[in-house]
Amino acid sequence: MRSLLWILFIGLMQADANPLLLNQLAEGKLPANLKVIKVGPGALGKVRVTTENVPHPTTGVTEKQRVLEITGGDAAAGHYTLVLLDQPSYSSLSIATRFRIVGGEGVRAAGVIFRMQPNQKDYYLLAVKPETKEAFWTVFQDGIPVKGFKYDEDQFVSPEDGWQSIKLQAEENTSRWTLNHRRDFITYNPETTPDYRRGMVGFWVRSDSRVQFAAPVIRTLKEERQHQLVALLKQIARENNRVLSLKLSARPAAQKPPVVIASLEPKDIGQPAHEVVTKVLETEENFYGQKGGISTVTVPVKDRNNIIIGAARMRLSSRVASTQRKDLAYGNSIAKQILAAAPEGALFDKRREKKSP
Repeated sequence: MRSLLWILFIGLMQADANPLLLNQLAEGKLPANLKVIKVGPGALGKVRVTTENVPHPTTGVTEKQRVLEITGGDAAAGHYTLVLLDQPSYSSLSIATRFRIVGGEGVRAAGVIFRMQPNQKDYYLLAVKPETKEAFWTVFQDGIPVKGFKYDEDQFVSPEDGWQSIKLQAEENTSRWTLNHRRDFITYNPETTPDYRRGMVGFWVRSDSRVQFAAPVIRTLKEERQHQLVALLKQIARENNRVLSLKLSARPAAQKPPVVIASLEPKDIGQPAHEVVTKVLETEENFYGQKGGISTVTVPVKDRNNIIIGAARMRLSSRVASTQRKDLAYGNSIAKQILAAAPEGALFDKRREKKSP
């Protein structure tokens, strides 16, 4: 696993950093932070926020949600409608959304744009053409597709409900994505491929396709990893009913005091870690306390090379047969669960604690 923890420290958000929370937007209007441009013949496409019944991706149960509906302005194959998030500009980023194509006489295709350059002609695109069961990763330069690859019917997973699902992350010259549960990635050569490292993100619709985008989530990669890490702690707490509180801490930089980088309580994030955490990081020992029927356990989190990369501190409800030895074993089991399930890139920095002998 890559070294990871301190990247979550600076600017850890107390609220969702997603700049496009559709359920908070007025219906029937274009959000103020979006702008619409077109490429090719025809009129400018139309964009609005509306309400649709959207099936849950796991249960299939429908619920009313705000969606961003984009309708392309011309049926010509060379017409594209691009809806761009004006600010901010993203480098390492995460984009997730679900969408369905509900109309159109021309080429029915849609997807997400990332790292769009200021000229609004250079960008990367991940798009889907459901009718022919094709998906594309494409590089545009001066408004023209110049590089990319596609996978077709044999590799394309088509959702039964028609809602395509995209989760994409871009870091340096690598893009990774999950498209309808199929995972792929590409690492391009910057010397032979147009190399865009920062830019705008947005949505792409071809021809006169009418497309509804649901639940778009746009974050920096740092924000997304921290969000996933908090979700992981919550999942662990649900699955381990003795856990009353759970915090994960690490140093933001070498020799700096450790801070809380993830917690069941949002107010804890970014706060100085308990003094016992420093002792755990320095001594590699477990620490234990018991008061009022509640055990407090602080244990090191180690990577596969037995290197300490953080500390987990938790409060556990006591049981009749509970002992210090059993509680510490329970705490170390929780630490291993965190390491095993943490999102790649989410945890720990190259500035690690000292290595165990």
